[in-house]
Amino acid sequence: MEQGARVYAVGGPTAAHGFEYSTDAWRVLGALWVVVLLVVAVPSAGISVINAQMIADLDLDRSVFGLGFGMFVMMMGFQGPIVAMLMQKFGYQRTVTVGCFVLLIGSVIMATLVNTGWQYVLAFGVIVGTGVCVGGMLPAQSAIARWFHVRRALAVSVVLSAVEFGGFLSPPSLDRLLAASNNNWRLGWWVIAGLATVALLITRFALNERHVERLVAAHPTKIETSGETNVFKSQVHWLLREAVKTRAYWLILTYMSVAGVAWVFLMAHGVVHLQDIGYSSADTAMAMAITIVASFFGNMAAGFLGDRISPAIIAVASMVFVTLGFFLLVHPQGFTGILMYAAPAGIGYGASQVCVMALLGNYFGRESFPSMFGSMMPVSTLCAASGAAAAGAIFDQTGSYDLMFNIIVGLCVVGALAMLLASPPRPTRIDRDRAAEGVAQ
Repeated sequence: MEQGARVYAVGGPTAAHGFEYSTDAWRVLGALWVVVLLVVAVPSAGISVINAQMIADLDLDRSVFGLGFGMFVMMMGFQGPIVAMLMQKFGYQRTVTVGCFVLLIGSVIMATLVNTGWQYVLAFGVIVGTGVCVGGMLPAQSAIARWFHVRRALAVSVVLSAVEFGGFLSPPSLDRLLAASNNNWRLGWWVIAGLATVALLITRFALNERHVERLVAAHPTKIETSGETNVFKSQVHWLLREAVKTRAYWLILTYMSVAGVAWVFLMAHGVVHLQDIGYSSADTAMAMAITIVASFFGNMAAGFLGDRISPAIIAVASMVFVTLGFFLLVHPQGFTGILMYAAPAGIGYGASQVCVMALLGNYFGRESFPSMFGSMMPVSTLCAASGAAAAGAIFDQTGSYDLMFNIIVGLCVVGALAMLLASPPRPTRIDRDRAAEGVAQ
């Protein structure tokens, strides 16, 4: 195979124009942001408060609780290839409409029918997880990869910030709602059902990919720059079968999986761990909010830097922050202890998500993003779900999460090393005609 064409982004813009710098681009990002806020942020972060109350009311053991959350994460990831195919066949609008409807149905079932462990696993883990996957992050990031090139890392960080914003507001807000309703956790699921309905309406009336693509084609983004940077951005659109033969693909997958294990543990078991060691419900809700706010700052920092500095370098630093956060989470003391673990863990995870999205688009081409990310989601999700289930089993056997903390810290070291080795892939032959079509299979 011949050496594939590769380009490096250059820094120091002196003039910029086109779609990516227009108000139309910000309107598109705003609509995507709101949908991710309603479909992903609240079901992923806010339900930690709802489910903590549900554990007590339904008398669920931690293994069943961990299984349900693990199933939720598995549905979000294992259906990644299916969502990628739906995106290619039906587009963003139709795919996300289906996802919002499934989330609505699952939330109503949680609010009305769930009374046992297996019902919780089915309704929350399978149905709600499917809705969040089909209507959530993969479609949004695929749209960004397709519509944004020059400002891709910034666009990714803007949309991902919806998760942090919603995560900051939803835990304390839902905690207050439960407190005002005599700990009626089912009311929280009615709120999520209402948010899914709003997201469905926004998708139907504010996001039309054909209109956006006409704007992109009519106003291509051009930028005059000076001074080369180290940010690799491939002009070749890789096929999946070629990408899996590269070292970079597997190293990015390793990093993505480690970040997922750490974050899912924090979301699923972080609240109950803090309650186990004496923190109140309000304290744990605040801890969750601080973590999410910190991830927002990590997210935005990586977004602003990721088009100037290699996202691989930022990814290494982010994993160091996550490692520090988990080390300090084992035995926090008072509010200071919460702040000391939540800030670095949140900053690190927020930055890591931008890095993964940017690296996949930069290394393998923007048209290839859905197939690359979709193929990685099942593996990384299986790891994250297994981690959540294992953490519950370890707690039931030992009475603490100490062993799981040690495992996650070790995995974080592996993730940082993976990014140190993740240099851009170097193809030896590229079919020029196929690459020009921009179709990744």
